[in-house]
Amino acid sequence: MVFTDAMKAIAHKEVSDKLKSKWVGVITVGFALFTIIIAYFGTATSGVASFRNMEATIASLTSLVIYFIPLLALTLGGGVIADERDRHNLEFYLASPISVTEFITGKFIGLAIALTLPAVFGFGLSGIVLVAKTGLGSAGSFLIFVVNSVILGIIFLSISFLVSVVFYERSKVIAFTIFLWLFFTILYDMGLVGVLVVTKGILSPKIFSFLLMLNPVDVYRIINFLTIGKYMIFLGMSSVDLPSFIKAPVLWGICLLWIVIPLMSSYYFFKKRYLE
Repeated sequence: MVFTDAMKAIAHKEVSDKLKSKWVGVITVGFALFTIIIAYFGTATSGVASFRNMEATIASLTSLVIYFIPLLALTLGGGVIADERDRHNLEFYLASPISVTEFITGKFIGLAIALTLPAVFGFGLSGIVLVAKTGLGSAGSFLIFVVNSVILGIIFLSISFLVSVVFYERSKVIAFTIFLWLFFTILYDMGLVGVLVVTKGILSPKIFSFLLMLNPVDVYRIINFLTIGKYMIFLGMSSVDLPSFIKAPVLWGICLLWIVIPLMSSYYFFKKRYLE
């Protein structure tokens, strides 16, 4: 796909708006403080506060990032259509010689950059401190964690675009994004635990793994714990053996599908709603 001038202009406007509103700066500081506090005070329950090894820090950060980044991304992209309609800009876009692909892609790239910048700079600044305390050998694991966190945000940004197009009224968008956040971060895993309890371990690892892949939050968890070599503790299911094909490249491929499918669906529904 060619990155056209229209896409660049729309993406630039989205990034510029977020920079002017100081949204990027506030979130960057939040990510940095968030990481340092967790890394330093994570051992406070044992009576000693200090920087731990990077593996323990990533495990703690993973457990909290799954709540914060999806909510941030869903909020950021959920109003992409409602905001333009409330500002009476949507009619302008529809009347201009801009294709649906250019509109959706430009918006998505701009908001993805706006979401990525604070994550990279916020985690990056705190990562320098952590690497200085834990050693240069831990830099690779933390870098992979940052990349995975950015991917998680982009996944939920893509999902939020689909929600914004399907439920273009602001009240419905807000209600459904809250539901999705609760579903993917809390309810889905509770349901899986309930299935395991009801089936008393009869559920095969392959079927269980397939069910995990239907939740991007679980995919994110597994990738991070594979990175630190402790994937068995995720969700507290230490007795569950994941199949050998569950490897980082496969999981990143699934993440790509989680980005592409909702975004392509957004294109389809937007075109069907406004151009037919």
